[in-house]
Amino acid sequence: MAEAMTLILVLSGALSVYAPGDGHNSGTLSCGGRFTAQQNHIAIRQWRRVGCGAPAVVCVNDRCAPTKVMDSGPWGAVKGKRWEVQIKLKKGWKRRGVVDLSPALWRALGKPAFLSPVRVYVWRKR
Repeated sequence: MAEAMTLILVLSGALSVYAPGDGHNSGTLSCGGRFTAQQNHIAIRQWRRVGCGAPAVVCVNDRCAPTKVMDSGPWGAVKGKRWEVQIKLKKGWKRRGVVDLSPALWRALGKPAFLSPVRVYVWRKR
């Protein structure tokens, strides 16, 4: 028998991809443990609200893949053509994306282009 789940969060926007050692993360996941390129997970700014390990489905175009929330982010911000990492968003800047994909999840989704439109569905087990 399948476990009952409740949809608790839907995100829509642009995706980005991050990787261990890319210079923009410490290599440690917000939910604990080390970040490796083989892991299938996402980073979202609402990670504390939904809980570590929350099941999720990420859809790009006609491809969807299951994953889980394991990190915080994305922290990239843009202003015109300028880009930088900002934990606290500065005045006049906006967030670049709604989700960071791990390299393994990015490959599972067919290697979509950076900043492609994405939908993220996060669930909670009942």
